[in-house]
Amino acid sequence: MASTVLAWWMGFGGLTFGQEEGPGTAASTSSDRPSGTSVYPNFDAGQETPAAPVTPPPGPDSYPDGPKSSRFLLGDVFGLRPTWEERGVSFYTSFTQFEQGVASGGFRQAFRWGGKFDILAHLDSDKLGLWEGGMFDLFVESRLGQSVDGFAGVFSPTNLAMFFPVPDAQITAITGLKFTQAITDRTGLFFGKLNALNGDREKFLKYPLTSRFWNGAFNFNLALDRYPYSTPGAGFYTGWERGPSLAFLVLDSHNAPRTSGFENLGRNGVFLYAEAKQATTFFGLPGKQTFAGLYGSGSFTDLAPASFIELPVGATPSPKKAGTWTLLWHTEQRLWVDPDDPDRGLGLYVQTGLGDGNPNPVRGFVSVALCGNSPLPGREGDLLGVGFYDLGLSSKAKSQFPGLRDERGVELFYNLRVAPGWHLTPDLQILHPGLAPVDTAIVFGLRMKIDF
Repeated sequence: MASTVLAWWMGFGGLTFGQEEGPGTAASTSSDRPSGTSVYPNFDAGQETPAAPVTPPPGPDSYPDGPKSSRFLLGDVFGLRPTWEERGVSFYTSFTQFEQGVASGGFRQAFRWGGKFDILAHLDSDKLGLWEGGMFDLFVESRLGQSVDGFAGVFSPTNLAMFFPVPDAQITAITGLKFTQAITDRTGLFFGKLNALNGDREKFLKYPLTSRFWNGAFNFNLALDRYPYSTPGAGFYTGWERGPSLAFLVLDSHNAPRTSGFENLGRNGVFLYAEAKQATTFFGLPGKQTFAGLYGSGSFTDLAPASFIELPVGATPSPKKAGTWTLLWHTEQRLWVDPDDPDRGLGLYVQTGLGDGNPNPVRGFVSVALCGNSPLPGREGDLLGVGFYDLGLSSKAKSQFPGLRDERGVELFYNLRVAPGWHLTPDLQILHPGLAPVDTAIVFGLRMKIDF
């Protein structure tokens, strides 16, 4: 999602629907303090959580009452977890393994194993006895093994979790380090090294890309192709009890997941992101409407390396063009709510984006997803989802590289709760590659995630 580049606060959280995937769940979204914005926010129709473009690590809203022990394989770790939370320190770790491969079509048929180890830490300055309203968030991630991104011949990564911190290396990196200072209940400032995907309690994907859809198109608005995954930035948020929540963000244009980001700070301008989000109650069911815009002041080249999509190499070089813009609209709408449990249900999520077409190679993007609790008896803790996306490339990009064409894909997943903090997720993707004449790719995957 959604909001996208600005969905950059798109990290985790959102429609919990009974899932126990880490600290950010819909059941715990009553606070108005900031944690980021997302294409898939929670459906707390009353109070709006202020938004902010990139998704830094989780704020206090991700741990409003502290993670419940039932969400973790090790429970409360002999009482250490709740004890430290009372003192203002929350922590969360997970290890996720992937087995994924292209069964037919694409560039190459093969399967690969990969893994991600993620650590989240949150410090509350008030509980630590320092000052009121301060929050520190840290996100560390390790990438292990290999992935099949590139095998299917598609622009949208088939496993976005394995695409970061970098898509082709075994590495550990601090990709999120954020400080937030609340000024009022609904207004505050934040700055630091901001992570575009991990840390937002509102997104239904919840904790870092390892609980819902695998494909990048359902985790991020791909019209924001050059939005930095991890880079220095700062911003503010504000909101009203019944009105919209607003956010504004300034961040460097260089992606710096492995460094501090200060070595290139300001050398190619900045990205400016503005967002407005409004809660809705269509047909008596909660939802949200999000409008956002991104402007880059630097100079960019069409088909230059991007942060969130894989572009072909060998295209004819084109001159740099100063300035780039993207407009976004996201909608989330609960379609059904369990009358006995408001955290369970079915939701519709739509992301749309319009790029300038040059230097942004993505002219238009849309994804539509349904995600909710399993209807199977006795499987209330399971989740399932199905989604479709369409990635439209600009005429400029197609003229530079004649083999380019618009890309489409469908994904289906089922997230099976084996035990508290332990989930298995089979996944199927059918993809029409954006490179001609590559045949339609069928991609299978199995994910095992353990939350400690």
